[in-house]
Amino acid sequence: MKELRCDLHIVGGALTGLLTAYCVSSLGYKIVVTEREKITLHNKKPTTDTRTTAIAEGSKVFLESQGLWKSIKSFAEPIKNIKVFDSTANSNLDFKNPTTKSNLGYIVKNSKLISVLIKELKKKNNVDFITGSNLNSISYNNSRIISCSNNKKINSKLIIAADGKNSTVRKILRTNFFKKKYNEKALVINFFHEQPHNNIAYEIFLKTGPLAILPMQKERNRNQSTLIWSNKPDIVDKITSSSLDNNYLKEILNEQIYQLVGNVTYINSVQSFPLSAHINEKFYDNKTVYVGDAAHSIHPIAGQGWNLGLRDVKSITKLLKKTKEMKLEIGTKSFCKTYNDACYYDAYRLYEITDKLDWIFKKDQFYFKFLKKAGLNSINRNTVFKEKIVKFAMGI
Repeated sequence: MKELRCDLHIVGGALTGLLTAYCVSSLGYKIVVTEREKITLHNKKPTTDTRTTAIAEGSKVFLESQGLWKSIKSFAEPIKNIKVFDSTANSNLDFKNPTTKSNLGYIVKNSKLISVLIKELKKKNNVDFITGSNLNSISYNNSRIISCSNNKKINSKLIIAADGKNSTVRKILRTNFFKKKYNEKALVINFFHEQPHNNIAYEIFLKTGPLAILPMQKERNRNQSTLIWSNKPDIVDKITSSSLDNNYLKEILNEQIYQLVGNVTYINSVQSFPLSAHINEKFYDNKTVYVGDAAHSIHPIAGQGWNLGLRDVKSITKLLKKTKEMKLEIGTKSFCKTYNDACYYDAYRLYEITDKLDWIFKKDQFYFKFLKKAGLNSINRNTVFKEKIVKFAMGI
């Protein structure tokens, strides 16, 4: 079995894993990234993922500090305004950025983000990729952690687990986690529409769950947006069924969103995902730290999932830099716990906030309607509180 020695073994080569590799590569560590999918690194389109990512303004500032935003901004569609409608309480909110020089956020295709990260990482001579790699076991040898994957043994000082909600690292190390299933699926549709979106994002709270419309860049001079709709699994399954006529699907969407973006003219892609949230009991184990969805996942109601993972990347990058400057060892218990303490509260807070928001906005009893309407009207009148909500959502 071939053995590779490195400082950092990043397990997971999707968005969070690639971003972690890029950010810490500038610190001079020897890095190996393993990914179970067979990604073609030399292909101009390494992934067929049609989903989009919402990048908050605070995340954009971090990407700028890492020299990445200049390669991403040409693919990013800004969000300048967010309109929130609660259909059960017949009330709404309108959020704008009080700072004219920045936006509330940006929408970027996952495929574009991944392509940019892979292109930049290929320039690094201290980063190696192993794709089509299934992690089988993890063991320890003095100050090293050893992972066996297919016919390769990776000997490192620290594993950074970025392998998603169903983390293999977490399963092997038996790290406890808390999980909530929502008995819902998220329907994700990219589509062309008649009217320009004017860089407005919409969040509509329905009895069945939230429906978000996010502005995307034009393609072939046609207006484009992405829709994320949480609904009952059987309804989503019927909508995504191959037997459903495309014209019928357009009519379903038009019934919900015609007044906002006009008629749906063409559907580019349809996907669905079961909705759940989880949070690890802790974000570290022996010589291992968890980042992104391997550590936590939240309800998509606020569109903050990837931004929360980016804050993990920011924390581990900062800690690795400080550790190197102080000439200390990485992967020690103290190192891993320091990372955990920097990230855990932030993740737990958003895990709880998004869960409770989903719960309360689904309630349509009279007293809940009254409370929601009173609350939303109060926020609308309180400019200071409204700006605090905006800044929280922007991550600044």
